Amino acid sequence: MKKVTLLIISLFATLLLSAQGSVPQMEILDQVAAKTEKYVGLKIDFTMYVENLHNAKRDSYKGNAVYKSGLYKMDLMGQVVYSDGKTNWTYLKDADEINITKNSDNEAFMTNPQAILKDYKSKFKVNFISDKFEKNRALLEFDFYPKQIENKKYSKITIRIDKTKKQIFSVRYVGKDGVNYLIEIDKMLENPTITDAEVKYNKSLYPNAEEIDMR
Repeated sequence: MKKVTLLIISLFATLLLSAQGSVPQMEILDQVAAKTEKYVGLKIDFTMYVENLHNAKRDSYKGNAVYKSGLYKMDLMGQVVYSDGKTNWTYLKDADEINITKNSDNEAFMTNPQAILKDYKSKFKVNFISDKFEKNRALLEFDFYPKQIENKKYSKITIRIDKTKKQIFSVRYVGKDGVNYLIEIDKMLENPTITDAEVKYNKSLYPNAEEIDMR
């Protein structure tokens, strides 16, 4: 689940990425990056599809995430994850248990939308793939290839953005282990009013849960 969590947060973070070049499609991607850099908060409802190429199985899960100033909360697959960029608190609903883990530098990069904007052009090679119309939306599709692939769990990220809304439509991670993750955004609220209580972990939220410090 930790890998899935990191991938999901990374998926959302990738909507900030821009591309090299000056063709119109790349300019639109640049506009998405510039727009998102100014976000002070996000609320996202999404559907995650897990595609297992080994057994041709495809499962889907509904989830939601809230972001504010380096903090995030995500509810997915029976777990609620809180993070401040340094520490993660994961509440396991079935076990009524909270696992506390340290957020590594790499995890912090993946979970912080602003962080991924820094020096992004040196980290990815971006190719424009197609201009298409799907689910009543005009979309642009791009492939993102990490320039340093060794420490990544994926070989490619495919991003589709809504040209009209200047928002992400879907992101697909191609996993090195034969398991791919596709995220489709069902609803995105830009810069909503978000209180700290909505995103910050507080033990009082789960008074009976056992805390297990794994740092």
